[in-house]
Amino acid sequence: MLQLGLEGSSHHSDSYTQLIHKALHVTQLSTEEQRELACDIAPHAEKCSAVQRAKYAERRLEQMADTKDKELTLYTQLIEVLVYLLWRHTHYYVVYCKGEGPGGEPLPKKLYSSNQDNIKQLTRELPLHLTDPFLKKIVDFCSNKNNSGVTSSFTSALVRRIRKLVTS
Repeated sequence: MLQLGLEGSSHHSDSYTQLIHKALHVTQLSTEEQRELACDIAPHAEKCSAVQRAKYAERRLEQMADTKDKELTLYTQLIEVLVYLLWRHTHYYVVYCKGEGPGGEPLPKKLYSSNQDNIKQLTRELPLHLTDPFLKKIVDFCSNKNNSGVTSSFTSALVRRIRKLVTS
């Protein structure tokens, strides 16, 4: 799911960039493209002057870019939540399901899972799925989208913790 979120966000990021470029260079669009965009805002745009039609087209492109920006923000939040859940679950299974609690004391029988083979398999397979390029992609996306250093550093901290779990 995290991979799908990253792929979808990458597509939306590209679309957002294209929309911004078109809005900045609306005069370079064909008359037909301007007409289509302008008609989305003002149905009577076909009867307007070329300058007015270009303004309507520019406004429509800005609206579409704003929508894409909001979608990217939601993707970023989704990815951050998924990274947090990934870390929490990985941390729980790698640290607490080994039969020892904090400080090396034995866990109660109730918490000690009979599925130790599954936990060992999870620990072996983590490095195969949570590769450095994948984790770097997560950090890069969240840091590029977020102007807020707090969220970016939160995601970076979680990724560092995940790396530590994967390599331990």
